[in-house]
Amino acid sequence: MKAPKVFATVVASVAALALAGGLAYAIEPAQDPRTLPMPVKAQDTSIAKQVASIIVYEDQEEAVAMATEFDEIHNELALDAVSSRATLAAQHSASREKAASAESESAASRDAESAETLSAEVVVTKPLEVISPEGDEMTPDTINVNGDVMTYIPSYETASAPASGAGLWMGSDSTVDGSWGYFIGHNPGDFTCVMTLKSGDPVTVCDSDGQTRTYHVVDGFTVPDDIYWEDIQSRVTNYGESIILQTCCGDNAHYRVVIAD
Repeated sequence: MKAPKVFATVVASVAALALAGGLAYAIEPAQDPRTLPMPVKAQDTSIAKQVASIIVYEDQEEAVAMATEFDEIHNELALDAVSSRATLAAQHSASREKAASAESESAASRDAESAETLSAEVVVTKPLEVISPEGDEMTPDTINVNGDVMTYIPSYETASAPASGAGLWMGSDSTVDGSWGYFIGHNPGDFTCVMTLKSGDPVTVCDSDGQTRTYHVVDGFTVPDDIYWEDIQSRVTNYGESIILQTCCGDNAHYRVVIAD
């Protein structure tokens, strides 16, 4: 009977140990597999990776340092460029202001010179007006044919010119109405001067209102003495403000006609 008791005791002890071990295992928290010891080779590989990561980190840190240094250099160059542009702009502005000032001074100098010249001209002109010869001004109803001055009278569509001077045969003697006046005179006589008129020669009229105007010869031609007014009208009346001069050619067969405007 003693042996079975011993066996029973042993069995009970084993069961108690097993139960205690199971409870301990159940109570102990589960361990993270990543914290478990690694095999030797795996540990070597981990160290190599750590070294490589350290090298990469150092390269990155150096790269960041270089980038930071580059940014500082770039900012410094940018500030230098802005400063240079500001300096150039200030120099350009100063140059323009200096040029404008010089131009203003030059203009003022020219104005002063012009004023002095004008003043001198005025001083010189006044004595000339005083010593100008009298009688140069034409009186009303006179005509100056290239230096030959004579009076004229109304001779509207008469058969012959006045014995002396000239006659207003057609049109108007006004020098400001924008129209024409037709003057006639004798050759030989006071209108002989008409025979020598050429292009550009002056003819001055002082009309009955005392208005004076100088015309210049633009056309001249000879026609038979049996010609009609209608045959030459369009040729001599298309010059606006103008005068027409007519005289005999001295051969009792032709007339000389001259237009000035």
